[in-house]
Amino acid sequence: MDAKIKAVGKLTQVAEKRRDQVGQQLESMRQQSQHLELQLSQLSQLRTHQSGELQQNTTMTSANLMNLNMVDQMLHKMLVHHRHEHAVMEAQCSSVQKELEHKHARVKGLEQVMERWQAKQNYEKARKEQKMIEDIINSRIRKRVL
Repeated sequence: MDAKIKAVGKLTQVAEKRRDQVGQQLESMRQQSQHLELQLSQLSQLRTHQSGELQQNTTMTSANLMNLNMVDQMLHKMLVHHRHEHAVMEAQCSSVQKELEHKHARVKGLEQVMERWQAKQNYEKARKEQKMIEDIINSRIRKRVL
């Protein structure tokens, strides 16, 4: 039984280590997602500011209009790209979150198995000690009777 408990203890340690690694990976991905979200909001603000400048400036040359139009198109492409990248990052975070929950459940299960086996081992040990005490008492009573 000791070997089983030691094996489950080691499995628990390995599972905890893997769970912690997945947790760190998830935290890193969340930080990346927040960074992308910040960039996305900054790009949106930049695009809004740029289009506001276009409306304020009434005397534009055709070159300025073309440049502003190209800037608007590039900003739009960047916004679309960042939105897609953010959506992918969110999906990956969700996947890693589910994996983390699965790893946590595995660790909990291993801990419960180890606790059950330790309780069983303690019960059997106590039962053996009680049996030994009863045998000692019985042998002393037999000696007195004889």
